[in-house]
Amino acid sequence: MTRRERILATFAFGTTDRVAYDLMESGVWPEVMDYFRAVHGLSEPPDVWDFLDTDCRWLFPAYHGPQGTPPAENLPEGWWGTYSDAVYQRPLAHAATIADVEAHTWPDPTWWDPPDAEEARRRWPDHALVMATGWVPLFCGACNAFGMEAALERMAGQPEIVDAFIARQHDFCMELLRRLLPTAQAHCDVCWLGDDYASQDALIMGPERWRRMIKPRLAEQVALVRRHGLPVLFHSCGAIRAIIPDLIDIGVNGLLVFQTSARGMDPESIARDFGGRMAFYGGIDAQRLLVFGTPDMVRAEVARNVRAFAECGGYIVANSHWGLANIRGENIVAMCEAARGDATSRPRAPCR
Repeated sequence: MTRRERILATFAFGTTDRVAYDLMESGVWPEVMDYFRAVHGLSEPPDVWDFLDTDCRWLFPAYHGPQGTPPAENLPEGWWGTYSDAVYQRPLAHAATIADVEAHTWPDPTWWDPPDAEEARRRWPDHALVMATGWVPLFCGACNAFGMEAALERMAGQPEIVDAFIARQHDFCMELLRRLLPTAQAHCDVCWLGDDYASQDALIMGPERWRRMIKPRLAEQVALVRRHGLPVLFHSCGAIRAIIPDLIDIGVNGLLVFQTSARGMDPESIARDFGGRMAFYGGIDAQRLLVFGTPDMVRAEVARNVRAFAECGGYIVANSHWGLANIRGENIVAMCEAARGDATSRPRAPCR
C-alpha cells in the first residue's frame, strides 16, 4: 500500500496495512531541527520528513505581496504567538461601527500564488499531498483584529460589528480558495482549513454563538473545497467536542489537531461517538507527553489511540501541535516508529 493509498483509505474508514502517521502540518521547528541535525546528521526539513517516512507532504501558497505585509489579518509585525492586547494596539481595537470595520484594509488574494501541485506530485508520487490555505481564520481573525476580550465583548453586545469583520474575512478566504483549488484538485488529496475555537476546557465563544456567526460561512468554505473533489482536514485546537457534530454536518472530513488532553477529547469516547463519521489526525500530546515523557510512554500513547479506533479506522497518528521548543526529538522519532510498526489493519465497520 502506498502512503497516498493509506491516507485516502483512512479518510474513507477503509482497511489499511498499518495506521497512517504524519509530522503535524510538516512542521520542523528550529529546536527539533537542531536535534535531527546533531543526532541523525540531517540538514533540512525535507530530510526529516524522509527520515521519519511520514505519509503526507504539505503544500503552502507562496506570498509575493508588498515587503513586510503580514498574513491575512493585516496585523503589525510580531503578532504571532499572542492574543495579549498589551503587546501592541490591535487595528480594530476602537472600532465602534460597521463603517469602521469596512475601512479596515485586507490584503489582495493575488499576493498568494498557488503551490506547484503538479511538480509536488512528480516529486512525491506515492505520498498524500495536503494543500493548506494559510492562516485565514474567522474567529481568530476577529480576535487578532479587535483583541480577544474586545471581540468577545462585541460578539455579546454589538454582534453586527464582529459579524461585519467575519463576513469580510470570509470573502477574502473564499477568493483565496478560488485561486488555490483549481491547481490543487488534479494532484492533491486533502485540503487543510483552519481556525481555533476552544480553550482546554470549552469553546471560547460558546456553541450557539459559533453556530450563528461561524458555521454558515465555514460551511460555504467546506462546500467550495468539496466541489473541487478534495476532503477537508480542519484545524482547531482544544475542547471542541460540542461542535464536532456540526463539523460533520457541514462536510468536514477530518479534525486536526485532535488534542486528547483537552476536556472531552479522550480517544476512547471520541472514537465511540464519532468514529466512522470523521477522521482524527493528531492525538499524541505535545504539551506534556512529548516534552516530559519517555519514548516508551510515547509508544504506549500511540498504541492506546490506535486501539481506540481499531473498530472504525479514520485515525492518523501525529503530534498534537508543533513548534514547542522543549518537545524532545527522540519522542517524535518514537511516535513515528510506533506508528510504522503497527501492522494491524483497520476494518470498515463504524464505531457504533
